[in-house]
Amino acid sequence: MLAQVYIAAVGLGAALLAYVAYSQVTHLISARKFARLHGCKPAKADRHWDPFFGLDFVISTIFASRGKYQLEDLYERFKSIGPTFTSRVLGETLIFTDEPKNVQGVLATQFPDFDVGELRRQATVKLLGHGIFNADGPYWEHSRALIRPNFVRKQVGDLRLMEHHVMHMISYLPSDGTPVDIQSFFFRMTLDTATEFLFGKSIDSLRPDATDESKHFSWAFDFALGVIAQKLRLGPYNRLYQSRKYDEACKFLHDYVRPIIHNAVEYRKSKNIIGNEAILGKAKGVEASAQARKVLRAADAEKAALLKDVDVDEAATENDDQERYVFLYELAKHSGNEKELRDQVINTLIAGRDTTASLMSSTLFQLSRRPDVWAKLQAEVATLNGKPPTFDQIKDLKYLRNILNEALRLYPVVPINAKFANKDTWLPRGGGKDGKSPIFVQKGQMVIWVLYSMHRRADLWGKDSEEFRPERWEGLLPGFNFLPFNGGPRICPGQQFALTEASYTIIRLCQTFNKIEVVPGQEDRPWTESLNLTCAVTGGVNVRCWK
Repeated sequence: MLAQVYIAAVGLGAALLAYVAYSQVTHLISARKFARLHGCKPAKADRHWDPFFGLDFVISTIFASRGKYQLEDLYERFKSIGPTFTSRVLGETLIFTDEPKNVQGVLATQFPDFDVGELRRQATVKLLGHGIFNADGPYWEHSRALIRPNFVRKQVGDLRLMEHHVMHMISYLPSDGTPVDIQSFFFRMTLDTATEFLFGKSIDSLRPDATDESKHFSWAFDFALGVIAQKLRLGPYNRLYQSRKYDEACKFLHDYVRPIIHNAVEYRKSKNIIGNEAILGKAKGVEASAQARKVLRAADAEKAALLKDVDVDEAATENDDQERYVFLYELAKHSGNEKELRDQVINTLIAGRDTTASLMSSTLFQLSRRPDVWAKLQAEVATLNGKPPTFDQIKDLKYLRNILNEALRLYPVVPINAKFANKDTWLPRGGGKDGKSPIFVQKGQMVIWVLYSMHRRADLWGKDSEEFRPERWEGLLPGFNFLPFNGGPRICPGQQFALTEASYTIIRLCQTFNKIEVVPGQEDRPWTESLNLTCAVTGGVNVRCWK
């Protein structure tokens, strides 16, 4: 009897092995036919002393990450090997590229063939749930349809929110030449702006008397993003990274936004009932609606009082009948699912805070070292006669836009990105000895594009491609060789908001301070990456400001 069971088990095992072998051979034959059909040739390969598991690449990356030169390490690999190459990493063959045509293929022309993938969802789901940052397919389309209408000009062009938070930040900057890390102020200011835009009330992290809850929110947000960045680096091994502090940070953030979201949903229910029937709804909904209105009025009154230098109660009376735009309340018009709203708002908060703060930090890193650029910018801003700019006036400041473009080129906020092929496909460049033939991309294979390298290629940007020169943008119309906010269908819906906030902040800094310069002794300190989900400046941006 045992012998029969043993024989049966052996037979089943042999059948399974035969099936796996047959499937692999069949797929290999199919893949080769596909590659020949599209004229694909092998890409250049990175050199390894461990060609099987690629442990040398992993070790090199760990050292580069700890030494804050991971981007430079990849940039040097591209210069040494070519614009597209393959490398073994933990037993997988990955495709690295800084070729614009390949990036265009992944993001646009062959968009349906690539997903952000399950690994990103695994690494981010505890904090982000399911939202625009980590979704694919129909749910990503649904998320984008919810979020995109909230970044139209009507909302982005209302600069009162920015005026309040920008001037609030500036009021805390020393004006007598005392050294200050302005990057830390940028990250707190953009968090304050983003939370008010999204929730209707800022966490006010900039205030010296910020509440413990506000301070903990800032800590939890930063800590959670740092862990997510580590998990993404671990790829398929991200579940090995466990942290009780990370769990606590995610729980705190979720608990913080839960009553805000609940009030928004009930507020919209109440508004609909009032609009349709002129009758108040259930007590619970009316109570939440009243609470939501109270929070918004209080926030508006406090802001108006600061801007107009009047009593808070007087400001509250002025704002009592005005309903202002709040991102969350607009989302609640289209979904009453509180978890979905939580996920979408937290996904948006990441982009709304880090993107703009990183951009402004890199910009001031250069402006504080380039008095010639600062002087030219001051002259352009002087045409506003010291008044707060309008949205149209910001668009007319061409040199300011050139400065921001140049900062985004040299120091892209998201310098590395990746997608996975969801079927056998191809990319147009990288194959053959000259690298001009298509390459085959196998289903499940990761394609990594590095903007930090692409934005510095001398053949794309000139011999001075590593220099900060805003004048290069005069008359320049870039394509997929310049992608600071991604491209194709997944282009960042909040890019105009980010550029407007960065522009507004820099304009008001120019109008407030005659001079902003680097702290003495740091003039030759190079820009050094601080790479998490976005890229900031290691060691901060230490400057001195004078009125």
